[in-house]
Amino acid sequence: MGSSFDLDEVDYSILRLLKENSRMSYQEMSRNTGIPDATIQHRFKRMKEHGAINKFTIMANNDATGYAVTSIMLIQTDTERHDEAKTALAEFPEVSEVYGVLGEYDLMIKVWAKSLEELNRFINDRIRSVEGIEDLQEIVLVERVKEESPPV
Repeated sequence: MGSSFDLDEVDYSILRLLKENSRMSYQEMSRNTGIPDATIQHRFKRMKEHGAINKFTIMANNDATGYAVTSIMLIQTDTERHDEAKTALAEFPEVSEVYGVLGEYDLMIKVWAKSLEELNRFINDRIRSVEGIEDLQEIVLVERVKEESPPV
């Protein structure tokens, strides 16, 4: 599980189709690619076993869910408490992504809120109370030009 293996063009074709529609049937993939559905089923199983496919998910519409405000935050942490700070941040449901970064800041997180007021409360009441956070810079996104998973 998770061992390295080489993907070929057939594997990439399957991954691209699944990226667009993760509910696509083997038969529909076969019709779109000309690859026999038995081959697609075998390749799909092999990619799952080797970790090339992590999970299947949806991309919810932000307007429908009410999470209209997105913020990127750059965070400086106390070296002694860095690990506990990043673990605490990752546990907040409003935080969808946590990254370690190089440069002036130590972490970058993506936060979702239903309003600017809710975001402000979350920052002041929850994020600033996390042990080990020394400084943070908030960036509120005003336009979503492109948001999707990495290319395959």
